[in-house]
Amino acid sequence: MIASVADGLAHITHDTYVVVLNLPQIETQQSPYIFEGTAFQIWQLIDGTRTEAQIVDQLVETTGAEREVVARDTRDFLATLRGLGLIEELNA
Repeated sequence: MIASVADGLAHITHDTYVVVLNLPQIETQQSPYIFEGTAFQIWQLIDGTRTEAQIVDQLVETTGAEREVVARDTRDFLATLRGLGLIEELNA
């Protein structure tokens, strides 16, 4: 599956972090989310064209971290983003 940023979000990207506000769910998510470090890297790779495996591949290449660890952490982070309604899955 390919991940894409959900519609209706407000986000401001800086050099090293992004601030995301979920406008469609503003009643329950009134505080913005700030992603930096690896979370920021993952957020930047969620572009509607990459699969989870491709995101993991890119992170392993850029960080040199162990693939198993990167895959687990990426899967968990993407699941959190889906649960918050910040990303959605597209059919490839």
